[in-house]
Amino acid sequence: MNNWRPKQSDLKRYPHFDQVLSLKRIEAIVTDPIQVAQNSFFPLIRYSKGWQPFRKEGDKRPKPKQRPIRYAARRDAYIFSYYRSLLSEKYEAELERLGISHCPIAYRRLLTIEKCPRGKCNIHFANDAFQHIRDLGDCSVITLDISSYFESLDHGKLKALWCRILGVSRLPDDHFKVFEAITKYACVDKHLAYERLGYYGQKKITKNGKPIMGYLIPFESVPTQLCSPYDFRQKILGENGMYPSLIEKNEDMWGIPQGAPISDLLANLYLIDFDAEMNGKAVDSGGKYFRYSDDIILILPKGSKEAISVMQDITERISSYGEKLIIKPEKSTIHYYERRGDRQIFSRILGTQGAQGIEYLGFRFDGKNVYLRDSTLSSLHRKIAFAARSYAEATVRRYPDKDYNSLRTIFDFESFSKKFGRVEEFEPSLSYKKWTFWTYVMRSVEVFGPYGKTIHGQMKRLRSRTRHRVDLELQKALQRKAKREATSGVSGS
Repeated sequence: MNNWRPKQSDLKRYPHFDQVLSLKRIEAIVTDPIQVAQNSFFPLIRYSKGWQPFRKEGDKRPKPKQRPIRYAARRDAYIFSYYRSLLSEKYEAELERLGISHCPIAYRRLLTIEKCPRGKCNIHFANDAFQHIRDLGDCSVITLDISSYFESLDHGKLKALWCRILGVSRLPDDHFKVFEAITKYACVDKHLAYERLGYYGQKKITKNGKPIMGYLIPFESVPTQLCSPYDFRQKILGENGMYPSLIEKNEDMWGIPQGAPISDLLANLYLIDFDAEMNGKAVDSGGKYFRYSDDIILILPKGSKEAISVMQDITERISSYGEKLIIKPEKSTIHYYERRGDRQIFSRILGTQGAQGIEYLGFRFDGKNVYLRDSTLSSLHRKIAFAARSYAEATVRRYPDKDYNSLRTIFDFESFSKKFGRVEEFEPSLSYKKWTFWTYVMRSVEVFGPYGKTIHGQMKRLRSRTRHRVDLELQKALQRKAKREATSGVSGS
């Protein structure tokens, strides 16, 4: 019996094409197979999440990365969530039957030894892997990454697995409707939709005649229901030819949208037999296998030549689970861990990553100590820079007559730094949603124990670097203000 019930905290109020529903109405829709089978799913709204990958000193700056994120309308998201819960029960039972409940570790509620109600996170998973390496002693560690995983799932294989865990030869109408919605999905670009509906557009033009685009109203003023059903049909779907359609459909026989409430469960389910096969390889040799979504790690008591052979076999075998599945060669590594008396050493055997130890789930382990990965710290400093720029610009606009020294005094640095730095009286049992980077660091130090003390050292200069970034952004904000005023003066004359 499924116990899924929508809670007040589940209510979604982000802007989309449908109206806000009551808890009673949500439950009535998602638990009625007939209504689900007849549901007309709205297009997903798509945007790209971009970031600049970490660059080591002396290396060329890598190309910025983009990850497409697509999110469903409220009603559709509730349906996806409910069917995720239905499938999750069956999936967990199948993992148990196959004896591989410990292998796929992402997107699942796995308890800590202390039975913490919060469950495990990536810190625990990394610690588990590093602990197995230490327990095993001399061993090879293979790390692999699947390229564009969500976009590569074969629809036919996914449907067969869906039937399998339900124990049916043909999907019931409601399940088939959900399957179609998540595989043959439609989406619309967020900015194009907002522009069509009048919330986004050209705000000004540069001297070179290039348009500067942005929100025409404060983002918080964008309505929860973006438009009426009539405007949706006319302006988004393009009915009657008044506007060209903004709808893009996935016509491929592969790929599901990352970001939908059911996608993570399906991504886990898709490789259930691969997990069983890889776990068998690990168990047969006395090792361990884990998969965190598209990140794979195999810990084997084998030499480097045997490990290279295993890696090559995995790279070839994964294509049998879907012809679009490809292991990224640039993220494939083999390290050899060995004990030499009191010394513990990692040697990189194959690959270009992890020159100073194995890198896994945001951490680096060199055989003796655990560190935050350079890319994790780089991501933190990018977030600090972005936030400092926003706060500095707001401060300059609020106090237009103040100079740099005055603004530096006015800027509430203590409050700003707490968003990223030390939090007094940190309680590790706090909800993840209330964590800052500092609380994440403290939790990491706690979980890794004596091996994680080095993480404190990586954070020593965080406060001074944050102060430096704030000062720099205040100076830049003043320079932009002066430039705007100069341009305005030229225009006025």
